[in-house]
Amino acid sequence: MATRIEIELRQPSKRGTFDDVIIHLYKENEHYFTNINFEFTSLYSFARDKESVAFDFLFFTVLIYNIDRFINRHIFSQEGWTREIEVVNVPVLHLAEFLNIKGSMDNAISFLTGDLWNINYCQSEGILYQEKKSIKNWGDLSVFKEVSLFSGGLDSLIGAIDKLEGIQQPAEKLLLISHKDLGKEGKDQNSIMSILSSKNLYFNKFQQIQTRVGIGKKSMGERIERESTFRSRSLLFIGMGIYSAHNIGGNIPLSIPENGTIALNIPLMPSRRSACSTRTTHPAFIRQLQDILVSLGIANPMCNPYELKTKGEMVLRSENQLILRQLINSSCSCAKRGHNSHWDASPEIIVRNHIRHCGMCLPCIYRRVSLHMNGLDINVNVNYGTDVFNGIKFDINNLGQKSPRDLRALLEFIRSRPSIERIEKELVINGMRDISRIQEYALVVNRTIEQIIAWINDSGNEEIKRKAGIV
Repeated sequence: MATRIEIELRQPSKRGTFDDVIIHLYKENEHYFTNINFEFTSLYSFARDKESVAFDFLFFTVLIYNIDRFINRHIFSQEGWTREIEVVNVPVLHLAEFLNIKGSMDNAISFLTGDLWNINYCQSEGILYQEKKSIKNWGDLSVFKEVSLFSGGLDSLIGAIDKLEGIQQPAEKLLLISHKDLGKEGKDQNSIMSILSSKNLYFNKFQQIQTRVGIGKKSMGERIERESTFRSRSLLFIGMGIYSAHNIGGNIPLSIPENGTIALNIPLMPSRRSACSTRTTHPAFIRQLQDILVSLGIANPMCNPYELKTKGEMVLRSENQLILRQLINSSCSCAKRGHNSHWDASPEIIVRNHIRHCGMCLPCIYRRVSLHMNGLDINVNVNYGTDVFNGIKFDINNLGQKSPRDLRALLEFIRSRPSIERIEKELVINGMRDISRIQEYALVVNRTIEQIIAWINDSGNEEIKRKAGIV
């Protein structure tokens, strides 16, 4: 039986927010509901738009992200993973356009989150949002020649630096779009922005829009544990970016910087295929979504300029090495930064060294591999909660521990030394549809494997090397 979601719009209690949009969740005899927290003022002050199809798409992405976060897959799925979700009434102003793309949108969101979505639309009478009496005046938006997503991670940092280095005309600017939910991402973004905007770097070459979107904190009925994955976060990011780009001009591109290894996210073992493999910036999803946007009447092109580069190659070929190396430690790539009770580093060391990387998740491992490739994987005990090569609590041989699972899966994959043909097959199984480029994508994975082997060979202990098949 599907989990049914209904959207209720109430008159907002204060200006500048959508804090009285209510998500109702029904499953058999159970009913839960919550408000959402969408700080819209920063985006609205830029675009002054709450009528276009791009606004409809933005509001749609806000709803899908919050629905995804509200439905805990371990509670509301048949087998502990795949959820069946029916959304009864997404309100949109441009109903005919959204009805036209219903099937393709259902497929795209299902591909993204690994679930089965049935999304239905209804005519909106106008979104209940009251602007603040005094909001920022952005002036002439035509100075912005491109929009780039900026999360505060290493890839988005490189993406911002490369775009800023490419600005030649004094009057041209880059617009950076940032989102924060749990709060920690905002601190990373602010730390980097404060340095990038200094006069001796990129002063007056860019501006940033940062907003918060997430499940609200109002007490509304019985609370349920939130979904811990963030599968639809990229959709929300894209919604914000497209809304901004569209209101600058229909030809303004949206850059989605992500290394090819993470974008492809090849399953490391059969059990991680399909629904269990994250597809947040997968090329197939980006292309699906681009087609949907065109059908909606939104022509802004989307591009991941790094889809054929490993993370190490992104670092190596960044357009300003001096600035990148100055800011690397201000970026955060970790997927599990809040789980520090499982780290080897003590609470005192974590606080003293401002450690934000667990060191054990795949994004942390890929980060270390990329830095090793560039001679930057140093001061490991200062930058990571756990050094996987010198574990204390971390025990690669303890199958009962959750923390070493990513590394064990990676080592098993490396040990198998997959051929290009096998990598191509795995990419197809995991949703790759552009067969004409399959070898290019497979070579990205193959180079990643080579870079991981070099990292382990230079830095790993004998046990890790043995499990990787290096000795």
